[in-house]
Amino acid sequence: MHYMKKSFPIIYNYQNISEAIAKIAKSKLKILFVINKNHKLLGSISSGDLRRSIRKKIDLNQPAEKIMFKKPKYIKNTESNLPSMRDLICVPVVNSKKQIIDLKFSKSFITNKKNTVFLMAGGKGTRLMPLTKNIPKPLLKIKGVPIIEKIIINFIKQGFKNFTISINYLGHKIKKYLGDGKKYKVKINYINEAKFLGTAGSLSLLNLKKTEFPIIVANSDLLSEIDYTNLVDYHNKKKADITICGKNKFFEMPYGEILQNHEKVVAMVEKPKIYHLVNAGVYVFSKNILKNFVRNKKLMMNEFISQQIKKNTKVYCYPIYENWIDIGNKVDYKKNK
Repeated sequence: MHYMKKSFPIIYNYQNISEAIAKIAKSKLKILFVINKNHKLLGSISSGDLRRSIRKKIDLNQPAEKIMFKKPKYIKNTESNLPSMRDLICVPVVNSKKQIIDLKFSKSFITNKKNTVFLMAGGKGTRLMPLTKNIPKPLLKIKGVPIIEKIIINFIKQGFKNFTISINYLGHKIKKYLGDGKKYKVKINYINEAKFLGTAGSLSLLNLKKTEFPIIVANSDLLSEIDYTNLVDYHNKKKADITICGKNKFFEMPYGEILQNHEKVVAMVEKPKIYHLVNAGVYVFSKNILKNFVRNKKLMMNEFISQQIKKNTKVYCYPIYENWIDIGNKVDYKKNK
């Protein structure tokens, strides 16, 4: 159809949810408009809709219309007054048949974010030895570019400009390579761990007065296309103390599972697939949480978060559907190199 541009963020109602995930992951808009075979607008799917479907463990082979928002905002091409674009990235313009013929975009599509991004880069990379004997893990290259540089560039593309990196093992090489951030037109500060402080302990060395909250904390050996703006917005809307990114991974049991009810067998499931939200190594922390750290004390992230959960701290999970790669061992590194 001549009115439907190929570049429009659309998906047909009969296409499955996994196709919607693939389309949104590649899109800067993070929204899809659902149409039928006659190209009539039926609904919309946002990244939030996808995250809710992950929480509910909805089968990704289900049609996209199952999770769509059925009352999307749109503009008729006969209207002269445009609606407010506040909180909206884009709004479709439709004709008399409710077919999309144009898009109207918010002027504030990407804005500079003040939030501090804290990258943990002090580990020895033991599982990657001997590759990390003379090179710190964050400087290992993926497609010719150091992992930590790829991470920083991804944040920059989303408007983040303020970085703090904790370093220890061969940290001087990281500092020499990245510098103060001027070549990326951002600000990079460093925290030097005098001793290994675990996966969370280096946060105790942050200067809270010079840190912009909420702070995003990420491992420097994880490549992801997470929508960090949406992540921070989620954290703020929930008034969370801690937000943990979770990746939905499925594991196939190699045996048939017996389901029982008071010893009576009620079903047999052959090699069931079990879905689990696993820790993706990306977090958001509010300022009050960082006050709980003991300076220069070794602390693992899972230990700290478990402590906070026991204290009834507001801890939320933000499911991610975006691409996520953990470069933690030689197999994963060589697979993505």
